[in-house]
Amino acid sequence: MSLGNSLKHARVAQNLTQEEVSKKLFVIRQTVSRWEQNKTMPNIYVLKDLSKLYDLSIDDLISETKAQIHEDEEEKSMNKVNWFALFGVIAFNVLLLSSGGIIVVALLGALWVITGAFILSPVFLLIGLLSGTQVYPLVATGVCAVIFIIGLFLFPLAKKATQYLVNFSIGYVKYNFRTIYK
Repeated sequence: MSLGNSLKHARVAQNLTQEEVSKKLFVIRQTVSRWEQNKTMPNIYVLKDLSKLYDLSIDDLISETKAQIHEDEEEKSMNKVNWFALFGVIAFNVLLLSSGGIIVVALLGALWVITGAFILSPVFLLIGLLSGTQVYPLVATGVCAVIFIIGLFLFPLAKKATQYLVNFSIGYVKYNFRTIYK
């Protein structure tokens, strides 16, 4: 039973009309009607006044509502698939992943490759110097140091972008599940 039905049964049990309840609570009759039809809900202060008026505790007024909510949650199990939503989600995701998603992942991968290469540039310079295959002038060493510093600044950016993309993807998948299952 809903809160509205509980309120209506409690009002009828007290032999009160909606008009009488509205006068005692200083609201219009339509407000009482909306509560009983579950179109709106009374606030906690009004529930307190209603419980006094109907000689019931607030818990008694809403206990059946809590049971109904629990039953509704059990009824909304993952066994009921909305097939139209499933088709829509699959079609939209194929379009999304075939264009934008692939581009975003490629750009993120490129950011990580560039960041890694910039950070490892002193290692490549050192390997070239120690192996004797290359002779680097002092300017190249300075440029290598600047690139290394740029790589250090790019690392937090790449990490933050990756975390954002992962969190967005997880939220997107959860949203799709809520859409598919009734």
